[in-house]
Amino acid sequence: MNILISVLLLASSLHGLVAVPPVPKIKADDLQRVTGAQWTGALTYLDYGRNRQVSIPSNLVVTRSAADKLSWVFEYKYPDEPKADGKKNLVIGKDGRTINGAAVVERTTLADKTLKVVTEEAGTDNDKPALLRLTYLMGAKSFSIKKEVRYEGAAEFIVRNEYSWKR
Repeated sequence: MNILISVLLLASSLHGLVAVPPVPKIKADDLQRVTGAQWTGALTYLDYGRNRQVSIPSNLVVTRSAADKLSWVFEYKYPDEPKADGKKNLVIGKDGRTINGAAVVERTTLADKTLKVVTEEAGTDNDKPALLRLTYLMGAKSFSIKKEVRYEGAAEFIVRNEYSWKR
């Protein structure tokens, strides 16, 4: 009986020593840094038909939704291809653990104060099942969104597209 009590006491004392990393979460304030003035830059994407990278000019304006404080409107503009202009909503989950339903797997502040947020989710790309990873880098004067894809059965991610803007 004394041995059992000793083991339980030892286990409970060790439990306090094991550091459990915090679950990464995004905050509404994190996205405030990218709202406001227009971002100017480019979209570089993998053209599957020609199997090469293509870059086109891209601009972005991010505004916070008045109706939903956890939602932002991303208004994409393509100066050379205005028919491709469009808007997408970005919605943070109430617990901060998701962006548009994708799990937040990393939230790190880099040495230059740029915030790095990474999400992952199962999905499809080019009509094939894949793990989709988005990396958001939000700095004072730069902002990028990189989409990587790892097809089912593949070991490595490929860069599907990357937006890179400055202001």
